Amino acid sequence: MQVESPAASSSVSLSGERQNHPSAEDPPSRAQPADKSEFFFPGSGISALLVHGLTGTPYEMRWLGQRMADAGFRVRGVRLAGHAGAPEEMASASYDNWYESVVRGFEELRQYGDPNIVVGLSAGAVLAARLAIDQRDEVAALAMLAPAFFLPRMTALELRIVRQLGTLADQLFLYNTGGSDIHDAAARSIHPTTHLFPLSGPINLLELSKIVRARLDRITQPALVIHSRNDHTCPMKRNLDFVMKRIGSREKRAVILEESYHVITVDTERELVASEVIDFASQFRGSSPCSATG
Repeated sequence: MQVESPAASSSVSLSGERQNHPSAEDPPSRAQPADKSEFFFPGSGISALLVHGLTGTPYEMRWLGQRMADAGFRVRGVRLAGHAGAPEEMASASYDNWYESVVRGFEELRQYGDPNIVVGLSAGAVLAARLAIDQRDEVAALAMLAPAFFLPRMTALELRIVRQLGTLADQLFLYNTGGSDIHDAAARSIHPTTHLFPLSGPINLLELSKIVRARLDRITQPALVIHSRNDHTCPMKRNLDFVMKRIGSREKRAVILEESYHVITVDTERELVASEVIDFASQFRGSSPCSATG
């Protein structure tokens, strides 16, 4: 899920086939145009499914995917239904449609027979949690990056009010005149931002988050949660405290970032995020999902 930068206009507060991939040593730059397509990077021993956030695109997971591929992981980055296209496409997609995109990507990776780890950002983290609940032992581990279980209280209240409009709410769109919630100015300047998006998107997220929150205790896989103190889209304390208290995992670890904003996969501390995710996932390489989840 994206939000405009605090320094930008304040009009909105809401925020495969094998491909050759460049080295991930360098951060994104203007010389590397934003690629919003799905991606698959070959590897062995372990498979990683990467899931982007609401109003986002696979671009925001691609750099992390490249780093994981460089470490030998097999990586699949999915595009959520309705995303990376026209605003009307997003308006026609529900959270069940988003989840179908995640399941399809997961089924592609299952055919390799290696342990599977799921990594989700923002709304993608909520979808990843749902997958871990549903697939149980088939998911060896779960990494949630800036999970969107709770939005700012005022934002959530406004969305609940709009939801009372019924089907009319599906016809309402918001225009974001700023950029994404990213601290790094260079990364923010090239990050593909969805300027026009339907209110049905965040309303769907509210409903999905409520459903998954109630089932977090069913997650038993080892879990990694990374969140930034300066996240303007999904408040860190409320989200992180809730997840760490309610998740059923015996093995769980939280990492708190100090400089990044919300899209931590491309922001100031992206190297730390990648390092933490790779170190966490590497312990499951070659192990069976059953042994990983206990």
